[in-house]
Amino acid sequence: MTGAEIVPAGSGGSGGDGGDGGGSGLGRPARSGGPGRAVAPARPAVQREWTGQDFVWWNTAGVLTALARGRRPNPVSPVIDPVRRAFAADEVMLATCDAELLVWRRGDAVYNPSRGFFLAGGPVGLALTAAFFGGQAYLNSRRRRAAQADAVEKWRHLANARLTVSTHGIYLGTGEGIMPISFADVQEVQLTGTGEVVMAAANANGSARWKLRGQWAELVLVLWSARYLPEHPQLVGRTWLPGDWFVHAAAHGYDVDTSAWPRLIPPALR
Repeated sequence: MTGAEIVPAGSGGSGGDGGDGGGSGLGRPARSGGPGRAVAPARPAVQREWTGQDFVWWNTAGVLTALARGRRPNPVSPVIDPVRRAFAADEVMLATCDAELLVWRRGDAVYNPSRGFFLAGGPVGLALTAAFFGGQAYLNSRRRRAAQADAVEKWRHLANARLTVSTHGIYLGTGEGIMPISFADVQEVQLTGTGEVVMAAANANGSARWKLRGQWAELVLVLWSARYLPEHPQLVGRTWLPGDWFVHAAAHGYDVDTSAWPRLIPPALR
């Protein structure tokens, strides 16, 4: 990072107060005040409804607070698929949701099989995972002709999957099986929209880059960057959340403790 300084955890922050933000559940935090107690400052006026996406952001913020304070986060999803952990004895499954996997390619053509990926320790071409992703790579002649006519490269659908996010990685499940991807193998996570990240990973068998769409995409970003890239601009800049979200959350009584979060200090304030 240039032109800014990363402040270590515990040095103070902005954007919320109250609540321990431990990522421990979906309950609404208690309000302060009452007989014999100091009354909390007036909350901001409610400007819009509190949604399911807000709950996702609030719980993801709680996970970040837990990580920043050196605590193990608790599950945050009301439903978590029964996936066996593959990366560590103390690994915790945090959330599960439906997801979509996309790859950058031309038309409906087969993804370049020379770019290896890995399934259970073995090399598997990401679009070659035809067997894994339900035959996506095997195209009939009609689809081949259509692919040849469509030469535009863009993000294109590869497969629908069940995404399970853990403290140590992600698991992509289809009707063909489950592919675990360790955060230790991930080289890039970039939020490109609400519920959407671009990821890249590599190991001795090869590399791959893909886009993942799912409700808990921001959780993937937070977990990976907090451990492997704490200076990630979207983490320290808090841009994985809407700009007014802390005020919005406070208006509904969902406070977030950001005091331990990493943050940037502009050069003028050093």
